[in-house]
Amino acid sequence: MEKKEQLQTQSIPKLIGTLSAPAILSMLINSVNMAIDKIFVARGAGILALSGVTVSLGVYLVLQGFSLLLAAGSASAIALGLGKDDKKGAEKIVGSSVTLSFVLSLLLTVIGLPAARPMMIMYGANAENIRYAMEYSTVLIAGAVFFLLAQTANSIIKGMGYAKRAFINVFVSIIVNTILDAAFIFVFGWGVFGAAFSTVIGNAVSAVLAVHFLCRKSPARLKLCNMKPEIRTAKTIISIGTPACVTQIALSLLSLTCNHVADKVGGSAAVAAYGIVYSVIMLVYMPVLGLGQGVQPIIGYNYSSKNYVRTKQTLTYSIIYATVFCAVMFSVIELFSPSIVILFGGKSDPNLAAAASYGLRLFSLSLPIVGFQMIGANYFQYIGKFKQSVILSAL
Repeated sequence: MEKKEQLQTQSIPKLIGTLSAPAILSMLINSVNMAIDKIFVARGAGILALSGVTVSLGVYLVLQGFSLLLAAGSASAIALGLGKDDKKGAEKIVGSSVTLSFVLSLLLTVIGLPAARPMMIMYGANAENIRYAMEYSTVLIAGAVFFLLAQTANSIIKGMGYAKRAFINVFVSIIVNTILDAAFIFVFGWGVFGAAFSTVIGNAVSAVLAVHFLCRKSPARLKLCNMKPEIRTAKTIISIGTPACVTQIALSLLSLTCNHVADKVGGSAAVAAYGIVYSVIMLVYMPVLGLGQGVQPIIGYNYSSKNYVRTKQTLTYSIIYATVFCAVMFSVIELFSPSIVILFGGKSDPNLAAAASYGLRLFSLSLPIVGFQMIGANYFQYIGKFKQSVILSAL
């Protein structure tokens, strides 16, 4: 069945499953990879190193926020364009998005490297862990081009309805990252630097695979003639992607606040505990984000085709699925948080285990309503309703 016919006629539950499953697996595996990264750091370099990596999380969220400015914006704009059979316009969006990802990543690297130390202090680094925080963050900032390009290109692929292909790209990069992570930390003894460097290499692999697909096999291809960004196209991409960017920047500010509070209350061990809490909560958030990304082409295509019944059905089913999942995960965390914390090395430090377990239970209290909030924000973003999406994203 052609992608266009599939989006127009296939039953909504089946279509959501077909398009969302690869996106959910992709986001879930990415979350597991981040968690494994922290487990490797904790076991290979110690709790102090883990606290430094946790402080660096704020920088990662800023990079992710700016990547989503382009990734979410371009994917939504392409879905809306293809729904109107505007292939030429979609190819302009592909070209402009790739160029903008290069330009934006260069700016972030040029500005971010000199500002890395003040940023780490702002995000709560102390005299004990700032060395590790600097080591991790500078490598991530230097490799920003691969991160932004991979995020943007894979989101474009998902926006066209090729979620399986995007999943393959991400999955291969995560396998590479995990193997190199273990080798760099446990074999070569590179510690935090090794963890960050393996992440950058994984992003580079994902970017190469995604760009290759866009150049050779996608319905709206990446062409050199479309890589000069037009102001109108850039404004469309940025305006649609702003809500997703706002969400990530808000998470970054939350990370900043939590790092400072944790450092004041319990020092580096408490900061490490927050890192564990964040990693586990992301294991819940990411599948919901994957569901939202999976339904993007369904909503965008049918809305732009004025098929509002299918659009509404997609929204309703998505909210139900997300809410049920979050409610189940809320129960799991409330019941088994001590066992979860042990995986991150909490068994060797009773104070760390107690703080992380208590924090997990507190953070999970909002999970029952997270599905409605996140899917609702995605929906308004995908249909081009900027203000409504920003309001829900900021909650």
